[in-house]
Amino acid sequence: MKSKKGFTLVELLGIIAIIATVLAFVVPSVIGMLKRDDEKEYQRFLTDISLATESYIQFNIGNYPDLAITGGSYTISMQDLIENGYIKSNMINPKTDRKISISDTIQVVRKADGSYDYSYVAH
Repeated sequence: MKSKKGFTLVELLGIIAIIATVLAFVVPSVIGMLKRDDEKEYQRFLTDISLATESYIQFNIGNYPDLAITGGSYTISMQDLIENGYIKSNMINPKTDRKISISDTIQVVRKADGSYDYSYVAH
């Protein structure tokens, strides 16, 4: 009688095939989750910028008469928000992984219902 030590080549190939099959299903799911997380992080970034801009506008509405009328618009620079303490200068844009620039802007448009629409423009 021979004592069997180790695995045969067929057994090893079977294990490798099982692991490869599991990875084929798991890797795309993990990549999808990471992409969704990146998009959620960017949406949070835009929400933070919008809220800071909205606060800035409400406090300084007298300086922006165009925003008192429907369809009125104004461009606010990140420099204004940073200098007035509404956002921090070291804020990172998740899409570019770079700090926001003082030359970045937020286009604000007053909608018919009285609310504002914000569009972030990175320069």
